[in-house]
Amino acid sequence: MNFGSLHRLVKSPLVLMAAGLVGVVAVACTSGVSAAPSFTGETFHHGTFNLDEQKGKPVVINFWFPSCPPCVAEMPDLQEAYEKYGPQGVEFVGVQQLGLDTPQDGIEFLEERGVTFPAFPDTGSQVQGSYEILSFPTTVFLNRDHSINRTWTGLIGKDHLEEQVEEILNS
Repeated sequence: MNFGSLHRLVKSPLVLMAAGLVGVVAVACTSGVSAAPSFTGETFHHGTFNLDEQKGKPVVINFWFPSCPPCVAEMPDLQEAYEKYGPQGVEFVGVQQLGLDTPQDGIEFLEERGVTFPAFPDTGSQVQGSYEILSFPTTVFLNRDHSINRTWTGLIGKDHLEEQVEEILNS
């Protein structure tokens, strides 16, 4: 293949779309073994949540905000997973992004939907920044040693959520 043919191939809309799709999939669901940044937050109803105090337990961290439609859509599945896996030792915590919504909006959102797992407002976007969260919702799954097993960006369905929780439960 000569340079001219390669140039036409790269400019092909189909090739560009395929490359873009690969990029989106890579961003939407990444995994690795990096250590999770430590954080502490004052939850709405459960006192202080300190990630360091959860060592030895798998953890699900969900980044959300009340006016985010996909965040609203996945919240019942997260609550159901919490009820199923919390007693098995999986810790769940919600981290509310502030900006469009206030902490009071977060409290009302959780209460209206019957969400009972710990959640707190991310004042100053400290946790969001340390995890490099750029879109919502995003769910981070931590192994027992608090290495990051997977980061799921976007709406996570019930089946994928349970699959990921099972994986970290067995880590």
